[in-house]
Amino acid sequence: MVNCNDTIQLPDIRVNNRAVMNGKQGTKSVTWRSAMVGVAVSIVEYLARLQAHARNRHAIQMLDNNMLKDIGLTRADIDNELSKPFWTGLPPRG
Repeated sequence: MVNCNDTIQLPDIRVNNRAVMNGKQGTKSVTWRSAMVGVAVSIVEYLARLQAHARNRHAIQMLDNNMLKDIGLTRADIDNELSKPFWTGLPPRG
């Protein structure tokens, strides 16, 4: 027996998961729950990036002068970077 609720395909009309789509593209309404989940995920991703950025700043602060010389930085470069607010210099979202 075929379950018609899963997928019905006709030449110009497709029905998937109870959303009717005419032609090539269709729109499915966004519920407030899915919108809130999207916002929550964005906030968690942003906080994770802030934490990773803080972790990297702390790690580079712990390097000694010889290690900094190996990567082409000086202690003054590090002090200049650490004097900036923590939220500056975040990598772009992506």
